[in-house]
Amino acid sequence: MAESPKGALPLTTLRRQIDEIDGTIHDLLMRRIELARRIGEEKSQARGVPYRPAREAQILRRLAERHHGPFPFSVAVRIWREIIAASLSVEGKFTVSVYVPEPLESGLAYLALARAHFGSQTPLLQARTEAGVLRAVRDGKAAVGVLPIASDSHTARASADPWWYTLTAGGGDRPRIVASLPWLTSTDTGSDDARAMAVARVRPEDSGDDISLVAFESTENISRDRIRKEAEGAGLSLDWAATWTQDQQSTRWQLAQIDGFLPEYDPRLAGLVTTLDGELTRFVNLGCYAKPGNGTTP
Repeated sequence: MAESPKGALPLTTLRRQIDEIDGTIHDLLMRRIELARRIGEEKSQARGVPYRPAREAQILRRLAERHHGPFPFSVAVRIWREIIAASLSVEGKFTVSVYVPEPLESGLAYLALARAHFGSQTPLLQARTEAGVLRAVRDGKAAVGVLPIASDSHTARASADPWWYTLTAGGGDRPRIVASLPWLTSTDTGSDDARAMAVARVRPEDSGDDISLVAFESTENISRDRIRKEAEGAGLSLDWAATWTQDQQSTRWQLAQIDGFLPEYDPRLAGLVTTLDGELTRFVNLGCYAKPGNGTTP
């Protein structure tokens, strides 16, 4: 047997240290889950959904800031996604409804996204339609719904009202956009790779670096460029995601992505409607999501 280089620790010592670290990690995981259980007991008094995607993004960003060495950060994210999912499971009943369309390849891609983001043990309910996902969330059968990323191309393929337009109706307890999947993106990710949004009946929270989603109702006469310029004048950095016009209606709805977290009734949005009176008729704040990480660490 070859001798260890001078000054190097024997393999048995190194392995013993790894065993000690494994034990410490396991102890800390059990302690973390116990704390999550106690948090769940406190939250049960309010009967709310335990899901807090802004808090999750803050946790992962904090890990990114302190991460170093050869251990891939993407693997660390996968580990913490499982830890977060396990914590949600002990805080309360947590089920996710997932849009699973035809063809099978597309449906499996959304299932894989949901599984990677919400954990290997989280129950997933499959829905063939976007309306089915929203119905599961509204009825309380699922805490979260996973839906296609809102875009003009997807809206054009929709056989019914696009899901984001459906969110413009309903009261204060309606589902809201709260997250984007996957949280960690890569420079190798292609435009055809699956992406999704998560909706839940929770109030969106400011994660510190967000994109807000606002639907505007307007006449067909006003251009996107004009709305964008007026928004910029009001201090809103706006880009368009999707447009929808119902048959035999003279108005259209346009979904905007706005940089930053916007409260439910941001005065700048109300001012935009006032400025474009008669052409921009109203807005509905659909929620927000934390900007994804890009797979690199400082």
